[in-house]
Amino acid sequence: MSPYRERYHRDLKELKNLTKDLADRGGEAIDKSVLALVDANVDQAREVIKQDQEMDDLSLKIENLCMELLALQQPMAKDLRRIIGILKIGIDLERIGDLAVDVARVTTQSQNKIQITKLEYIPRMAEISKKMLEQSMEALMNSDADLARQVTKWDYEIDGLYVKARTKLLKIIIERPDVINEGTALLMVNRHLERTGDHICNICETIVYMVEAKREHLN
Repeated sequence: MSPYRERYHRDLKELKNLTKDLADRGGEAIDKSVLALVDANVDQAREVIKQDQEMDDLSLKIENLCMELLALQQPMAKDLRRIIGILKIGIDLERIGDLAVDVARVTTQSQNKIQITKLEYIPRMAEISKKMLEQSMEALMNSDADLARQVTKWDYEIDGLYVKARTKLLKIIIERPDVINEGTALLMVNRHLERTGDHICNICETIVYMVEAKREHLN
């Protein structure tokens, strides 16, 4: 194999590694942002917001490498799907990071007034989302379409928790109009985590496409 092609294959492998790194950072951001919310830890929430720039920079690095490979290598078939797929996954991962930041901002803006109820459903949603991200990256690294499909099954639990949390929060807002601002903020957090699950399902759909060259609606 020529040195030119060797570099090409190294770059393809590097794309996967960078994408996994971005996903790991996204999972950590979700975890930290919800922990900050539960503990009313403004400093930790600010840390999540600050680290978002690192995720943005990594996302841009992935995008630039994808564009370079598309322009210089003109890949075909499976390699083309892989590069285009990584581009799409990067967009979903960047959005997951943005949603984690949105959760963190609720904590920084709440002035410790957000604890109107025990947050029993939201932490579980974050826990599932992080697990889904980890398993989706395992599917990506191993080109495992079946695992990608299995990951999306967890989204049903996230959706169920979302409905339970929304119902509970709306009941509190109706009964206690004085906490409408805090309740509304928590409703937004609940929605952000539900959307995170959707983005992970998008990632899994992309992995199936990369591996099997077919599109499936998994969410």
